[in-house]
Amino acid sequence: FVSGLEGKVAGVNVSGVATGPNGASNIIIRGITSLTGNSQPLYVLNNVILVNQNYATTDLGGYGGRDGGDGIGDINPDDIENISILKGSAATALYGYRGANGVVLITTKKGKNGKELGVEINSNYVLENVIDETDFQTTYGQGYNGAKPISPDDAYGSMESSWGAVMDGTLVPQFDGVSRPYSNVAKGNMQRFYREGQTATNTISLSKGFGEYGNTRFSASYLNDNSYVPNAGLQRLTFTQNTDLKLSKNLSLTLSGQYNSEYTKNAPYVSDAIGNLNWGPVFLPRNVNITTLAGANGNGTTANGHDELNPFGDLYTTNPYFAAYLLQGAVHRNRFIGSANLKYTFNNGLFFGVQANEDYSDDRNTSIEPEGTGYLVVEGVKGDMSEQNVKQGEFNIDATTGKNFKFSKDLSLNILLGYNYREFHQEFLNASGNTFAIDYLYTLQNLVYQFTSYGLNHQKNASVYGSADLAYKNYAYLTITGRNDWYSTLAPSSLKIHYLYPSVSGSFVFSELLHIPNMDIGRLRLSYAATGGEADDAYQTRQAYYVNGTLIYPNGTPYPIGQAGNGTVPNSGLEPSKTQEFEIGSEMDFFNNRLRTDIAFYHKNVIGDIVPVSIDLTSGYYSALLNVGNIRYNGVEFDFGGMPVKARNFSWDVDFNGSYAVGKVISLGGQPFVALGSTQGDWTSTGNSVANVQQIVGKAPSQIIVLTAARDKNGNIKIDPTTGAPKPGKSTAQDFGAAFDPWSGGITNTFRYKNFDLTFLIDGKFGGKLFSNTNFTAYVQGLSKETLERDPAGYGTDKIGASDYYGRLANANPSMFVYDASFIKFRSLNFGFNFPAKLFHGAVQGLRLSFVCHNVFTILKHTPNIDPETDYSASIYTQGLESPDVPYSRTIGFNLNVKF
Repeated sequence: FVSGLEGKVAGVNVSGVATGPNGASNIIIRGITSLTGNSQPLYVLNNVILVNQNYATTDLGGYGGRDGGDGIGDINPDDIENISILKGSAATALYGYRGANGVVLITTKKGKNGKELGVEINSNYVLENVIDETDFQTTYGQGYNGAKPISPDDAYGSMESSWGAVMDGTLVPQFDGVSRPYSNVAKGNMQRFYREGQTATNTISLSKGFGEYGNTRFSASYLNDNSYVPNAGLQRLTFTQNTDLKLSKNLSLTLSGQYNSEYTKNAPYVSDAIGNLNWGPVFLPRNVNITTLAGANGNGTTANGHDELNPFGDLYTTNPYFAAYLLQGAVHRNRFIGSANLKYTFNNGLFFGVQANEDYSDDRNTSIEPEGTGYLVVEGVKGDMSEQNVKQGEFNIDATTGKNFKFSKDLSLNILLGYNYREFHQEFLNASGNTFAIDYLYTLQNLVYQFTSYGLNHQKNASVYGSADLAYKNYAYLTITGRNDWYSTLAPSSLKIHYLYPSVSGSFVFSELLHIPNMDIGRLRLSYAATGGEADDAYQTRQAYYVNGTLIYPNGTPYPIGQAGNGTVPNSGLEPSKTQEFEIGSEMDFFNNRLRTDIAFYHKNVIGDIVPVSIDLTSGYYSALLNVGNIRYNGVEFDFGGMPVKARNFSWDVDFNGSYAVGKVISLGGQPFVALGSTQGDWTSTGNSVANVQQIVGKAPSQIIVLTAARDKNGNIKIDPTTGAPKPGKSTAQDFGAAFDPWSGGITNTFRYKNFDLTFLIDGKFGGKLFSNTNFTAYVQGLSKETLERDPAGYGTDKIGASDYYGRLANANPSMFVYDASFIKFRSLNFGFNFPAKLFHGAVQGLRLSFVCHNVFTILKHTPNIDPETDYSASIYTQGLESPDVPYSRTIGFNLNVKF
């Protein structure tokens, strides 16, 4: 459901992650609030705090991995009644340290009082197809130095080289010994490799009202996703229940629960060429049909059906069919989310309430790299395997009391006081190893070398909070809130006033006072608030010791090897960061909601963010954690909408939202920058990383740092006269802009004609930068259209060959692969018809059939050969670094909703 928020809410940056089925999502509200940690919002489902950690990220050491998914993907969209996004700190202050990144409130559907048994069926079926963004040259084929392959060995060695001759249709040998036409056949390789995905979601719900005593709703849903990624998919069974009961005149009980059982199959590796199933479809020479890589068995194996059929000269480049069908991965998850809320209200309006809720999941993750995997053969390893069991849960209990006081006809006060206790527990049990003793028996017991590890993350928090809402007549409102938090992950302390997070907000409904003609409502609002931020990890305030293996003495006695900490100096004085925000805004509606406006300006300051500060390595540590980070934002958000046309049978409603936010890193504790992630495994010939992301003092957050060639005083690249190419080893790193787009917006149009309706969304983001690893690699391999000119006279390649020249240029000046990431997309289309109820003579209360399409087409972009939104991780560490991983897809299908 997160992708459905794209382009719809001002100030909310929504982006998916291209990692296959059940991949994580990424939402950033009003900019990042942590320079090196988590900036995802808090998700609340029916007042239950959700665990949304992605413990299996895809940027491990710059070499990728499998996306473990996040907690939000488990929510069934068919059960959602509405979604509210709290953006400003004043709106989230009561959540204290949990609300610093914004809050997404999700409410699921409920039954209705007084209603007889109701049945609702919702069925959704979509087809999913890969979007091929590549537009490479189609003139030159496989080979070296302008020559075609002349033997299978020659073809095998040049499968990652398109520096051959002009394709002329003559027969040339390929890696498997078969001679095929030297012609352009690669344009359809993406479609040949990726299949047509099919996703079906069927939900049935039963609801019942008990008159004045309450209501209940139960739903069961099954999702079956046969992904467009071959041999990958997702199956999920979801049960959801909501019950509201009036136990007596004064006592009410609300119960809600959700249970998920899901299985994710073969989420693909996202990395450089190792294990990456998209490397082949993207970078094969234009004269090679990808289906030849499947081999006789159809799965990228040799005749024995097990060993990798490797068509590349480099065994670290994985056969895409082998990656899809032989590299095995599975995630089995069971998850329960439940809450119980008991509330007693006295006759005078005073109430007491207690709510207990828990979000618990149990995951089993399996990964197998079988014997015969090319890159393992190189390393002398006969396969490997890992099993991981992850149990995590969060328990919250809240006790609240409050009352509304009516002092006069014009003045009222509403008071709320509360207490929260939170406990989070995360446990990892890992078993892994390599070298299978018995061929092709993939069990842990069959591993010759076995390893186990255990990890624990246990956190506790306690909070007291309160709010006071003062209303005068119908036009003046004042709200004051406060929350004091205590943390187990930060400095031990008694009550500390600077852990108190206050907010004050006021609004003036001037339309009630001025009675402006044709104005439905006019409101001004002003607020100040402070929220906090917790440490991303536990056990950072005290020195910790670990057992890191054993040492066997000559007498055979084993002794444990100790390890002090994790390379970071513990800090017993760590405190929570603090986010302060001022906001002023206005809302105005005119002509019976035919015209509406909402605009807000805000200034946000993050103080004391926990940042790793580099220290002398002779200390035995790499860094120390200090409260020294400071980020500042200024932004504006607006939403203009209305109904330009409203007739008896036809109406047109339009909504346009947009935002602009400019951020700056103010301090990093004396450091000029902090390095985050880098491109996946790609290095220049001089051993330098091609590109990385850094937080730099004085710059907008998440700057993209890329090497650029040495230049003379006129700005021209310095050329080595002996080669005609840029001088090696002279490149310097330079920042090229922020990964996050300062401008974003979307426009939604809805047309209704009788029982028909048409809704479509166009959205865009502007001003961000992106480094493209795909274009870097395509340039080096001779696939880029920018390498079409191979005339030695024009490029100095009389001294060196064309491939050498372009390769040296790319390595010396990879900054030419930094692009403007701005785009405009036709995001979604929904065309529906509501069948008249009279057609069914009371047997059916409602029936709706809709045609739906997502990622319809791209209207504008500046990134050749790739989607400008491409991202292989939800982590802040890799924003703005594109990698040739799973391409985005387009979904087209139907949705049927029937109510009885």
